[in-house]
Amino acid sequence: MIDKIIVKIYKWLKRVVNTSISHRIQSELKTCGVNCHIGWGFVGHCLGNVRIGDNFSCGERLKLRTFNEWGRVNYSPTICIGSNVNIESDCHISAINKVIIGDNVLIASFVFISDHSHGEVTMSEIGTHPLDRQLFSKGPIIIGNDVWLGEKETVLPNVTIGDGAIIGANSVVTKDIPPYSVACGNPAKIIRVLK
Repeated sequence: MIDKIIVKIYKWLKRVVNTSISHRIQSELKTCGVNCHIGWGFVGHCLGNVRIGDNFSCGERLKLRTFNEWGRVNYSPTICIGSNVNIESDCHISAINKVIIGDNVLIASFVFISDHSHGEVTMSEIGTHPLDRQLFSKGPIIIGNDVWLGEKETVLPNVTIGDGAIIGANSVVTKDIPPYSVACGNPAKIIRVLK
């Protein structure tokens, strides 16, 4: 009996704390739509560059990070997440350029989306510690509407994933994926066209 009461109190406290944290995080965002649920353990950086639409939900430990500067270089980053987007636990989205996620997108757990890297892949930077290199973006990431990103995948810079595409688990997306395609692998290759 006591155990059941303790469990109920714990769940109630967790809901109250989550609601409070969720409201604080929402106030730091550039814009946030209605019915936004942010899971426990959220990590944010420069959230004033982030827009989120209506009916957003994310699992535990989501990282949303933009960088206005790194070293002595300034950036103008944007992360824009549409409406009815569900992001599962332990995902990481990072931008110095632009990451756009459309409406009705489902992102499974452990997905990494980043429009930049630590430096360019050149011989001149090979002798510099990676942490000391300037952040570099080859281009924005655009994820269309109704996209499903499978578990443990990576989306790299300068990639567009078309509307209705499905990306299989453990994939690394290095090139554009056309609308209504199924792609998987490392690097991700189209295995089927749905429409």
